[in-house]
Parts: sequence; C-alpha cells; structure tokens
Amino acid sequence: MDFAEIETITQGALEIMNPISEEKLLRAGKIAGLAAGKRVLDIGCGNGTALSLWHKTFGITGTGIEVRPASAARARNILAGTPIEIRCIDASVLAPKEPYDIVTALGTSFIFGSAEKALAHLAEYADENGSAVLIGDRFWQTDRVPPEFAREWTEVPTAYELAVTARELGFTLAGMITASPDEWDTYESSIWTSALEYIDLHENEPAADELAAYLEQIQDEYLAYGREYMGWGLFIFRQ
Repeated sequence: MDFAEIETITQGALEIMNPISEEKLLRAGKIAGLAAGKRVLDIGCGNGTALSLWHKTFGITGTGIEVRPASAARARNILAGTPIEIRCIDASVLAPKEPYDIVTALGTSFIFGSAEKALAHLAEYADENGSAVLIGDRFWQTDRVPPEFAREWTEVPTAYELAVTARELGFTLAGMITASPDEWDTYESSIWTSALEYIDLHENEPAADELAAYLEQIQDEYLAYGREYMGWGLFIFRQ
C-alpha cells in the first residue's frame, strides 16, 4: 500500500484535508486579495473544497491540480459548471503556460520536499505583478525542539525561517492564520477514525496490518511531540 492509497483511505472523506476551517480559508482569501476574475492555481486541491469556497465567495477562476483520481473526481463534481479546471496530474512536473494571480499549496508542500522549497516553486508559477502565494503546512512553534524529534522532520521550518526564505524570493508575509489545538485534534481524530473503519472492514487482509502500523506511527508522532511542538499555519505571502 503506497502513501497515496493510505491518504485516500484516511483523508478521502474529509471536505477540508487540513486542520483549518472554512472561516479561516475565507480570511486567508481576503488577505491574499482574492476577487472576481482572479486566477488561482491550487496545488494538491484535494476534494476541491477551498476552490469551491473561494469561487462562491470571491468569484475566482483557475485550476486545481490533484494526483489522486478519487479526489480529482470529487473536485470536478463539486466544481462542475464553474470556470475552474481540475487536472489529475503529478504537480511536481507541472509547467503552467502562463502565470497565476494566486498560487496555493495547502498541506502539499511535501510534493516539493519542504515548505521552503515549495515556496520557491510556487513563486515561479505566480504573476510578478501583485501576486500572492499561500502555503499551508506544519511549522515548529519553537527552535528548541528536542533533537530526537527535530531529526525526524528536517524539512519542517520555524515560521521565522519560512518568512526569511520568502523575503529572499521577493515576497513579504502578509498574514498568518494558525490551526487551533481543537482543529488539530479534530483533524487527526478524523484520520484515526477512517483508518480504524478500514481496518475493521479488512481485518484479515495484509493491507489492514499495513494501515494499523501507519496508524500507530502517526499517533505516536502526534502525541509524543507533534501536538506540543508543531503548529499548522496558513501563510499568505504577497509580492
């Protein structure tokens, strides 16, 4: 069972595949300058919830990129009749023909290796005139993380490190919206519940054992240090 299959099982039913609310997505959209006719590129758009919300509220157009066929199909269904295209491709090989006004990666920085590397890639897709880049991902809430934990997540920056990287790329941090502890717990609990439901239905199959091992791993990570040292933030960068 590869990671894409695990994600589909554990997160496929979630409307928002990140620990963030619709209200906070709308707040981020305002800071980013979303408005009627603005073209948005959403890298790893999941089920299309953010794009749908932003289209209904701000009147955006654009493109969603999603590698998982099931999620791409749900996104197409949600966005049917809108001027937003969903492409089921690997975002790491994406080469847009023209720049976008706003480029987002919500929980999908791992595609490029880290949030800082994702920011550099997304900057290449953005229009140079007043564009915005939104990164939604984990960050260390302190630079005093115990080494045994920090070594497991070398790609995770502090908020300060991400802001400095953005400045070097010509961007300024315009806003930062973080997940609350309750949003984190609710999101993680939803993943655990989905995993357990699958395990119960496939208890005599090898895939159930693989998913059980994955469930134990992510629970240990979250409870041992993730909940205390990690935050999840939606960072809005403007040129």
